[in-house]
Amino acid sequence: MVSLPYTSSDLSFTRSLAKVELHAHLNGSVRRSTLASLALAQGLSPDAIIASSQILPGDTRSTSAQFSVFHLAHKCIRGAEVVRRVTREILEDWSEDGVVYAEMRTTPRAHEEVGLSVEGYVQAVLDGFRDHQEGSASSSSSCHARLILSIDRRDGAEVAERTVNLALRHRSQGVIGIDLSGDPTLGQWSNWEPALRRARSEGLKVTIHAGEVPDADEETSQILSFHPDRLGHVCYLSPSNAKKLEETQPKIPLELCLTSNLLVCPQIVPEYSAHHFAKHYAQEHPVALCTDDTAVFGSSLSQEYAIAMQAFGFSREETKRIARDALQASFLDRNDPLWAELERVVGQEMTM
Repeated sequence: MVSLPYTSSDLSFTRSLAKVELHAHLNGSVRRSTLASLALAQGLSPDAIIASSQILPGDTRSTSAQFSVFHLAHKCIRGAEVVRRVTREILEDWSEDGVVYAEMRTTPRAHEEVGLSVEGYVQAVLDGFRDHQEGSASSSSSCHARLILSIDRRDGAEVAERTVNLALRHRSQGVIGIDLSGDPTLGQWSNWEPALRRARSEGLKVTIHAGEVPDADEETSQILSFHPDRLGHVCYLSPSNAKKLEETQPKIPLELCLTSNLLVCPQIVPEYSAHHFAKHYAQEHPVALCTDDTAVFGSSLSQEYAIAMQAFGFSREETKRIARDALQASFLDRNDPLWAELERVVGQEMTM
């Protein structure tokens, strides 16, 4: 696990803060203890699975090899009940960490060997959401969640269209958007753009992983021209794309993950203080602190906030504003009754 630079008093403060998580993948956020037990049930070595499903400082694997850690989780998470369980546990962990609202993302995949369709997979995740809400009904803390369905860059136009259809069918149950993610060295923008445009025309929100690898300037420029509702990571931006990002109106909120970027993109983020979060924040560009994958990178959202306080010298008041700004960047409908509740919960931090 990476050494996390923050004080105990900062961590205590950020844990007590009502926070919003906008960029977190289901399969990368499964409890390690659960992953170990699931591996054992599958006849796999728990120790080997846990060791191989983390990205640690000094990891020299290629980008594609690093993305293979998620395939290990896929091997262990099989069947509707398991998907439902791990989803509920993730929300429990986030709630314990002070996360009051989260937009979880996952790629719908069939588990054919156990009879689970892609439709059933999405339903199992949504059932996990409901289980958490019902289980926390008598508690003072609960993590309200909405679902973003991811298009994997390994897949082509047909799967992208199918994913949009899935999202539309389950919109009334809490699916609010579409994500494009996966190994950034694979595929090409033209494969997925039509499906993403249709998603947007149908009222779904769109978030896109961009700028994760160098030498992807043309694709990043195309993505910026598409003007998604949010962007993830944007570690590598050429001067022309950086200018394009800043000039795009309305501004595109950025989902930024400090520890993830430090471990995956050390060439551009050699230390926390060098992370581009500080630059965008200083330019008053809308930004949200996120975890990406709590289990893979070993950092909770409270830890990410505490790291930001130390790395960038943020005061407690600034940190509260960052939490509030994350809510403003969410995909939640402003007419949803939950919006008013979250505004009250997150907003009251500003008066404390």
